[in-house]
Amino acid sequence: MNNFSIIPILISVLMLLFTYPANAQRGVEDDKGIARQAELPPLIEISGVLDHIETGPCEATTGRAYVGTHLFLQTEESETLLNIHLGAAYAVEGYVSKIQPGDLVEVIAFFTEQMNEGHFIAKEITVNSHMIVLRDDNLRPFWAGDRRQEPRGLRGTRQGRW
Repeated sequence: MNNFSIIPILISVLMLLFTYPANAQRGVEDDKGIARQAELPPLIEISGVLDHIETGPCEATTGRAYVGTHLFLQTEESETLLNIHLGAAYAVEGYVSKIQPGDLVEVIAFFTEQMNEGHFIAKEITVNSHMIVLRDDNLRPFWAGDRRQEPRGLRGTRQGRW
């Protein structure tokens, strides 16, 4: 096989590798993130006891991170656990490492019609008097950064740390 026939094969393989992550970022029947939509969903308050934390592939993502972190809360209002999507695992790992099952968690969250019942996306959470703001007033996550002002390496550093 000569070099001229290997190049198209390599290009095809590379295109397939980069196409898969792009398709995984659309979220639940949506072609753009909630922060880019004209009408934002209403915010609700949820309070419950943390049952467990799961980190893994997330079907509901609209961003570039395929792996997300979720808190599962037991509330007085629901017989089933509520799934609270925090966001990209790499962005929230420092926060969730300080949260333990049994902690009381207060969440400001939203949901969309495309999401399953009992699934919410956190705007901010409060645990043991520590508040973590995950999304701004337009529901844009802090790890997406402010592309107008911050260099890439500083994104998210203005958030409070525990």
